[in-house]
Amino acid sequence: MVVDVTLDPELCMGSGDCVRIAPAAFHLDDDAGVSRPTPGAATTELDVLREAARSCPTQAISLARDGIVLHASSAGGRPGSAPR
Repeated sequence: MVVDVTLDPELCMGSGDCVRIAPAAFHLDDDAGVSRPTPGAATTELDVLREAARSCPTQAISLARDGIVLHASSAGGRPGSAPR
C-alpha cells in the first residue's frame, strides 16, 4: 500500500537519521541542509518508515495512508486522525 510521506523542512535539522534507516525513502539535500522524501518513499515498507519517523530528533516526518495519519510530525495531528 502507498504511504504519503511528508517532511517539514522548518522542523528538520538534517541529522540524516531517516536516510540511514530508510535510504530508499529519504535523501539529504546538502544545499538546503535538510532531508527530503524520495519518490521511493511511497512504496517503502511501513515499519521502516515508522522507524525513521520515530527516530527523527525533531519529529519532522509525517506518514499517512488513505487519509489516516499513521505518524504525525511535531506540527501535525494525532496518529489515527484525519490530516488537517
